[in-house]
Amino acid sequence: MKKLCLSFLPAFLFCHLVTAQNELQFELEERLSELIEQHEEKKLTLLEMEGELEEVNSEDDDFGQALLETEIEGMSDWIRQNTGSLEGLSQIIESKDFEEEEKESILDAAIGRHHRRNQLLELELQSRRLEVELQLHEEEGEEEDVDRLESRLDRLNERIEKTKGIHANWDLVEAARKAGEHDRAEELGHALWVQERELDLMVELEGRQLEVAENQRHAEGLKKETERVEEILALSSEMQKQTEMRVSKWTELKKRLNKSEGEARHELIEEYHLSEEKFHLRNEILNVRRQLVFAESEGGEEEVDELNEFIEELKQEIQEIEE
Repeated sequence: MKKLCLSFLPAFLFCHLVTAQNELQFELEERLSELIEQHEEKKLTLLEMEGELEEVNSEDDDFGQALLETEIEGMSDWIRQNTGSLEGLSQIIESKDFEEEEKESILDAAIGRHHRRNQLLELELQSRRLEVELQLHEEEGEEEDVDRLESRLDRLNERIEKTKGIHANWDLVEAARKAGEHDRAEELGHALWVQERELDLMVELEGRQLEVAENQRHAEGLKKETERVEEILALSSEMQKQTEMRVSKWTELKKRLNKSEGEARHELIEEYHLSEEKFHLRNEILNVRRQLVFAESEGGEEEVDELNEFIEELKQEIQEIEE
């Protein structure tokens, strides 16, 4: 019985080892499968963007077309680089040159590089997108948008450089592990983890600050728009009152005309024509003042000066009529 147990033990251990190896292999393949699934989702997104580009081209939207072409170019580059990276990961899993634990360690390092490469690709795509958007706004002469985009681009490019520095140091961690310097690798890895978390927090804080600033800018824009609408409303109300007065005077004039004749009637009609002329001049002043509201909100100083001069000329005409 004792001999039977001893002879069964190696077989049992072998089966257990094979099972453990199969489980590890399955786990590694599952990790790769998740990355492949993300890759396929990106390919579907690319197809959707290419279809959207055809619609944009038919609409003659140069701004949207330029941004979408940048997105497509960046996505295509992401897919191309990830295809090569995923093939490399697959070769590690299928390789017979490594022990299982060694294979897992090598794959961990390779997946880390894969994720870091993707992170950098995403950041560089954001940078390229901002560059194109900045160029389009520069061509349109939109200084406020240009200043805002330049600030965002500077911060993003600074983040990219810091990220590249951190990523380069991860190679030192991998080299230390290969050399058997596990304590040093652990310390380096921890230091880099701290740097990454700190950078992530700073980026998130800057993002929140940018969001607040943009919302404040939007709120100021809405406030100015509200003020402009209120001014337009006030002018429209004044024009309505002028018209109501005109109707009232016309009603009164009709009564007087019915009771008059000859020279008196001619005088009433002449008075009416003068009143109409003054009304049209006042109405024109109100229309010009409405144009002035838009000119002032858009910062056109030359146009503002011209409109103010025109208003003064109209007022002078009214004064001459009254004299």
